[in-house]
Amino acid sequence: MKKLLLILIIPLLSFGQIMKFESELPIIIIDTDNQTILNEERIICNMGIIYNEGEVNNTENVFNEYNGNISIEIRGSSSQFFEKKSYSIETQKINGDNNNVSLLDLPKENDWILYGPYYDKTLIRNTLTYKLFENMGHYSPRYRYCELFINDDYKGIYVFSEKI
Repeated sequence: MKKLLLILIIPLLSFGQIMKFESELPIIIIDTDNQTILNEERIICNMGIIYNEGEVNNTENVFNEYNGNISIEIRGSSSQFFEKKSYSIETQKINGDNNNVSLLDLPKENDWILYGPYYDKTLIRNTLTYKLFENMGHYSPRYRYCELFINDDYKGIYVFSEKI
């Protein structure tokens, strides 16, 4: 009886590890080292990105697009009270200086947005507007859809974009 109980319980005890997750979208994993992400007070943490263009991305893959320091804070005014938060992030070097990098085939930059479309269940309102404005000959932020994990907790599909 004890052996049967252990066999049933052990698979459920995957402390601190993301279960295998696959997606055709890039996967962003942020580890805050148990810090709480706040509004208007950035915390320093680590971000890794798994991006195999045209292939399935898997949480068991190594971080092949980015693996380094970021500073992060909650973004928005009234939207910071939504269940699905949006975040402002900056890629940083070890010494805290800005780290301009190209992420997800976007131009080099150090200021980025992780937009969580909470009320937009279609996930296309902002990105459709960006694309329409670009097609009219204007500049608009470039973006990529992604899957987001924070501290091994799946947060959903986000829009990763340039910060204007």
